[in-house]
Amino acid sequence: MVAEWFAHARRQRRTRLSDLTGTSRVGHALPDPELTRDAIGRLVGRDLRRVEELFRANLSSSLPIVHEMGGFIADGGGKRIRPTLHLLCGRLCGYEGPHGVLLATVLEFIHSATLIHDDIIDEATTRRGNDSTNHRFGNELSVLFGDYLFAKAMEMALDADSLPVMRRLADTTLRMTEGEMLQTRYVGRLDLSVEEYLDLVERKTAALFECCCELAGLLADVDDARGRALRAYGRNLGLAFQLVDDVLDFTGDSTTLGKPTASDLREGKATLAVIELLGSGGRAAAEGLALARAVLGCGQSGAPEIVQLSRLLEQSGAIARARHAAAAYAETAVAELAAFPASAAKSALATLPELVLTRER
Repeated sequence: MVAEWFAHARRQRRTRLSDLTGTSRVGHALPDPELTRDAIGRLVGRDLRRVEELFRANLSSSLPIVHEMGGFIADGGGKRIRPTLHLLCGRLCGYEGPHGVLLATVLEFIHSATLIHDDIIDEATTRRGNDSTNHRFGNELSVLFGDYLFAKAMEMALDADSLPVMRRLADTTLRMTEGEMLQTRYVGRLDLSVEEYLDLVERKTAALFECCCELAGLLADVDDARGRALRAYGRNLGLAFQLVDDVLDFTGDSTTLGKPTASDLREGKATLAVIELLGSGGRAAAEGLALARAVLGCGQSGAPEIVQLSRLLEQSGAIARARHAAAAYAETAVAELAAFPASAAKSALATLPELVLTRER
């Protein structure tokens, strides 16, 4: 849950964005993460509990296999970042209507469906330290259950009685699917450009973050300028989130992450730090290319080539450059909040990007 972020933030040294980027990209410094989980709880905790109840209720079914798989997904946990983001943006926009919890739950359904399909494509065996759905139930049932979750999400969203909301959800789902299809064409490519990589991240990850924020604006009927600010905040937060996730794939602890290290590259996915290293030229790039090729065909997460490549990514500055890019996107996200008046929700949303930058999982 999102509470994990705040617990981690209290343990962490308070790191300012300027420490990560040197010079502020847009003239705004991120605040220290002083908001506690209790502060977030006071804002959206009650609604998040209602989201959890609605999530479980709609995963229940009289059909035994659907009920069993739904219970497995519900018990699998998750940080519920996307529902929290949507609910906070609703508070930011002054929305007090009945559909915030509903759409927050819809967004978590869509996210859960994409995770199931991702794991099938990647042939993953674990998710958050537990069996992945496909490993537990097999690919055939998992594909169908992922489809079921998408359909259920759209059925639930109809209760918001809003054509703009449905259009936005449909557009987001299409973009995410396009991203997944595009990634299948990128598997094994070590010559991927930064532009190609960022376009992929925007489709696969940032699109749903953007949607979380924009839907809150649609419910609150905000003006065009604030609608654009919400979209830009979510998109940049999503980009920062994924860039940090990609760095953690090399620098994080596998137990904390709940998945093996270097899993992306072993699955054939070149992420930003690897792309940066291979594009830097010289001896380090040549050495990195040889190691990356070895890791591509490696089935063991503890292989020596992974350790050597991780060390080279650190020593060459590729990891630092990826972190700086994430920090720049995080700072840009915070700058978009200038369109809104001061409030507790705005303070919370200004803190989330820093928590993304300092997370361990």
